[in-house]
Amino acid sequence: MRYLLSVATLGVVMAGFTACTPERTVLNAPPGKYETKTSSTETNGTSVDRKTTATVGYDSYGNKEAVVKNQTTVDPPGLFNKSTSSSTEVVR
Repeated sequence: MRYLLSVATLGVVMAGFTACTPERTVLNAPPGKYETKTSSTETNGTSVDRKTTATVGYDSYGNKEAVVKNQTTVDPPGLFNKSTSSSTEVVR
């Protein structure tokens, strides 16, 4: 009985530790290409589209690195007023 109680307590403690860990970062992902797209519409009718592309790999020294490209398109109501911004970041 005591052994069963110890195992159950250990399981609860381990579940608590995993809940407290920070979010996964792009460097924790295996090498490859990842893409995320989101679309939303604000209350005033403005459409916002976000696209994030991450390419994870290794540099010439064998260190893991990721190239993250973000693109955001904002389209308020009306004609000819769509704007797009993009950024690129290298994470090591």
